[in-house]
Amino acid sequence: MTYYSPDDRHLKLRSIRFIRRMFVMRQLGTFLCFNPILSVLLELKSGTEFYVLLFINAFVWPFIAYRLALSSSDPTAREKRNLTLDAAFGGVWVAMMALSPVPSVVIMAVLASDRYAAGGWKQLKSALAAFLFTFLLVWGINGAPVKTGFSRQTVWLTLPLASFYMLALSAVSYNLTLSLRKKNRELELIALMDPGLKIPNRRLFERRLESEFLHTKRGESAAYLLLLDVDHFKQVNDTNGHEIGDFLLAEISGLLRNEVSAQDIPTRFGGDELVVIVHDANDERILALANRLRTKIAQIRLPGSPDFRCSVSIGIAPAESALSIHDWLRKADQALYSVKRAGRDGVQLFTSL
Repeated sequence: MTYYSPDDRHLKLRSIRFIRRMFVMRQLGTFLCFNPILSVLLELKSGTEFYVLLFINAFVWPFIAYRLALSSSDPTAREKRNLTLDAAFGGVWVAMMALSPVPSVVIMAVLASDRYAAGGWKQLKSALAAFLFTFLLVWGINGAPVKTGFSRQTVWLTLPLASFYMLALSAVSYNLTLSLRKKNRELELIALMDPGLKIPNRRLFERRLESEFLHTKRGESAAYLLLLDVDHFKQVNDTNGHEIGDFLLAEISGLLRNEVSAQDIPTRFGGDELVVIVHDANDERILALANRLRTKIAQIRLPGSPDFRCSVSIGIAPAESALSIHDWLRKADQALYSVKRAGRDGVQLFTSL
């Protein structure tokens, strides 16, 4: 069994999605091209062998291209070569149609749009070179004929290619754009999370702090800052080691995630300090939340230390009483240090100082 690393598996799945998407678009494109090309070939009274080749190109080639890409060691690179071959086949059929204007122009527009959407200018440049080479070769062999007229039948048979394929290409491009936006949001979220504690980091905290402050000043909510400091955390690190200290912070952050509401933001403020932006509360509810957190944190036990008791000092400040974001943080910090001066292991609301 072939083993792929997590990154390799991700790349392989992405390649498979790409070639499947190209397979569907190729099937649709060759099917829609078949009728207008056949119409012109019939008008020109081309030989039977060209009808057979057109049938193979329209209905067999998409499956051959798909299998070639799937069996390749580099499916994406193979599929890009297939796209260049598509353009080469397009050059053959435009030459065979003696440049019949309506289907020729639409086919060239479809090829150019599709190649550019699939691989940008590099893919388009390769496709144009392949198209021009086969076109000039076949057109020259045929005596460089030019068919300026076209039948009503050919026009009607070209319309589905000009409309349905472009709509399908737009839908695929739109879905890819949505997928890219989703991935970007996921990456941004990862960048805004503390990897050890699995809670938002300082960057996200600062974004939400400003937002919640403004909401409160507009009268849309009543936000509070709840600043927690683990008492004697340095002693925990010195006695039990930094791994145990990290374990303790992770346990507290997990408790915060479970106890606060979905609109509240718990985050690591720095070192052993954690902070929660509470979206909407009042003095009574915020004090109840702080005391509940304090009680539950006291129940945390360290591995191998059943006698350990954890306590926290909590300072609280309402956004309503602050003049600015910095003033809001300062008041929460003053409330916290008031608890520390009183002996730690307590809760203090700034308005009651």
